Amino acid sequence: MQYNEQDFIQYLTIRKKLSPNSIRSYRIRVNVVMNWLANNNTELTKVSFEKFLYELHQKNLGHAAINTHIQAIRQLDSFCKDRELPSGFTDGIEGLPKTRSEIIILDIDEVNRLCNIKLEYKNRNGVNCSELDFKYRTLVNFLSITGCRFEEAASLQVKRIDIANGRATLVHTKNKDNRYIYFQGPIKEDLLNITKNKEPEDLVFTNSKGNHVLPGDFNNDLKLRAKTAGITKKVYPHLLRHTWATHMYVAGVDIATLAILLGHRDVQTTFDTYVHLADETLKRASMRNPLVRQYVSPADTLQTVKDVIENLRLLQDERFEYKLNVEDNLLQFELRTK
Repeated sequence: MQYNEQDFIQYLTIRKKLSPNSIRSYRIRVNVVMNWLANNNTELTKVSFEKFLYELHQKNLGHAAINTHIQAIRQLDSFCKDRELPSGFTDGIEGLPKTRSEIIILDIDEVNRLCNIKLEYKNRNGVNCSELDFKYRTLVNFLSITGCRFEEAASLQVKRIDIANGRATLVHTKNKDNRYIYFQGPIKEDLLNITKNKEPEDLVFTNSKGNHVLPGDFNNDLKLRAKTAGITKKVYPHLLRHTWATHMYVAGVDIATLAILLGHRDVQTTFDTYVHLADETLKRASMRNPLVRQYVSPADTLQTVKDVIENLRLLQDERFEYKLNVEDNLLQFELRTK
């Protein structure tokens, strides 16, 4: 088969209407397969592709990683059928079973440290990088308080963000459905600064050259921030979304509402991804059963009430005078507006 990479990219862009990020991912993986074929002096067929996948499996590559190659060649298959080229490379080949990787989310203190840590960037190749720390730090904050995906934020245009009302409209979404995200607090002032003198069509978040933020560059920045902040957990951009969603669920947001905020068409996706991360919340919920509640220790009940109150984050809200104290068998709570 004569593979024309530029024609393939054109097909994915115009006919499949895929995002630049998805196209880049498919292009890279198709090239991996093509290089393997060249090294093995063979053509792309259903049998040769199966052998390629088998070699990946023998190298103990994770199922998710192997599946990305299947998805890429499936796109190539579609392209070849459209162009009336030899096809059928993925006929009968299904994705390998998904294995749930362990997600260790950040706690509130770690999120705050990550969002507030400052880095110093030196100028590179004659490009002024003095504002790069502020740009990336604002993006970290934005992802942490909205729960949107990295690419959704990186593709956000100035005209689609309403800073005064704390709302942005995402149009470059994974499921291609527009949705709103919401924000409040100091992030508003940061967004005003970062969008100052920009045109409506400009991107909100840019790199030092004023271009689209590259995933690899931001990932490297995030890792460095985490290390500088003394965070030992594995930190990556999508972890900010996992962390946001889990804290929302623990705080009492119902799963259906959370699915809408995350942009999941199927609430089951939200349930499967995040409910297991809130094991303590589920355990406490089960204790509300009248048949079980009588056996829950009074101390545990007091602790549950304390946790519910603390989830409101009133201590950080300067509009209230707030006191909470638990001693032995007594919980004292005072709340008044200033």
